[in-house]
Amino acid sequence: MKIDPIVKEELWRSVAVYWGSFLIIGFLTVAGNLPLPLSYILLLALIPTAVHFLVMVRYRRKENLTDPTITNVFRHALRPRDHGEKTTTRRRVIVEKVTDAVLAVVIFLIYLYASHAYSINQVFWLPVLVIIGLLLTRIIFTDGGERRITLARSVVFYLLAAGIVLLRHLALGYPILPLLRGIVLVGIVAFPILYVWERRSAPKGKD
Repeated sequence: MKIDPIVKEELWRSVAVYWGSFLIIGFLTVAGNLPLPLSYILLLALIPTAVHFLVMVRYRRKENLTDPTITNVFRHALRPRDHGEKTTTRRRVIVEKVTDAVLAVVIFLIYLYASHAYSINQVFWLPVLVIIGLLLTRIIFTDGGERRITLARSVVFYLLAAGIVLLRHLALGYPILPLLRGIVLVGIVAFPILYVWERRSAPKGKD
């Protein structure tokens, strides 16, 4: 991702989003609504922060919004427009991605809650992981029905998927060191192959 003023502004805004998410999740945990150890709140708060950052950067870049004021961004997103089919398509894509992201977070939190509160069989983790993986695939690799697979997008997908698996291990009290080793090993093997594939297929799928 190119580091431009929009990215820098949203990184600073993400600090506030992170601490807001931390306080909300912390309150739910202390109240007993989320059966998680307090030490996991710091990691769990990264999920809504990352979703907010990615959505805001993509939207502001597409709409060329240089004003970082959040009220201006929301006003721009909600105001009626008559800019034709292209603008309508962009808005629909953004809504679809946000919906998929929220759905993935909700499914993951429900799974964690059910695992702690009802001690469900962990065989259910496989279909949950498949559903979340499909949602992440639509969010990262699909734009307006067009599939775009690049090295940068693949890295984002891998990091998000690895983060979800790590959070699951932490929340359920499983050892994470073997998992970390496996994640690093898969990355070392897979990303050079993806890089070579992308270079050979250029300029297709370039961001």
